[in-house]
Amino acid sequence: MTVSANTGLNFLMKAALVLLVFQIGVFATVALKRGLGDVPTAYSMMILATALFVGSAPAIARVSRGAAGWLFASRTAVLALVAIGSLALAFRDYMRPPLPAITMQAVFSIMWAVIALKGAAVGKFKPGGRIGLCVYWTMHSRLAWERAHRVLGRVLFWGGLAGLGLSFVVSPPVSFALFVATLATGLALALVESWRSWRRDPDRTSRGGA
Repeated sequence: MTVSANTGLNFLMKAALVLLVFQIGVFATVALKRGLGDVPTAYSMMILATALFVGSAPAIARVSRGAAGWLFASRTAVLALVAIGSLALAFRDYMRPPLPAITMQAVFSIMWAVIALKGAAVGKFKPGGRIGLCVYWTMHSRLAWERAHRVLGRVLFWGGLAGLGLSFVVSPPVSFALFVATLATGLALALVESWRSWRRDPDRTSRGGA
C-alpha cells in the first residue's frame, strides 16, 4: 500500500471515531429524554455500522497495493453515507425546539468534531509550510516541526473526541471553557516539545525551511 493511501485510510478511521462519538452522544440524549425502549432502531444500526467501519480498519490497512485506491474511495463513500444518515436522524429527532439551547449545543458539538478532525490531519502538514505551528524552531528544524504537530494532533484529536462526547451533557459555557483549555493545552505542549526537539536536533538550519 502506498504511503498516501495508508494516510488516507488512517484519517478515515479517525473521522469514523469522531462520528461514532457523535452518534453515541445523540443516542444517549434521546434515550434520556424518551427512555431507552423508545429510541428508534435506526440509531443502533448507525452506531453498529460505524463501529464495524472502525473495527475493520486494521484489516483494511493490510490490503495489497493494487486495491488501496479503490478501498479508500469505497470507504469514503460508505462513511459519507453513514454520516449523512446520522445527521438526518439527529436533526429529525434530537435537534428540535426549543431552538436556542439546542442550537448552541449543536454548534459546540460541531466545533468539537472539527477540532478532532483537525487533530487527525495536523500531523500531515508539510514541514516549513504556511499551514501549521510556525515558530522559529519549527521553521528551522524538521524534527521540531514533526514532533510539534504530532503532539498537537494527538491533543486535538483525543481532546476533541472527549469534548464532543461531553458537549451533549454539559452546558455551552462549560463546553466553551473546555474547548479553550484543549486548544491552549495542545499549543503549549506542542511548543514545549518542539523547542526541546529543536535544541537536540543536530540538523537544524539557520534559515527558514526544514
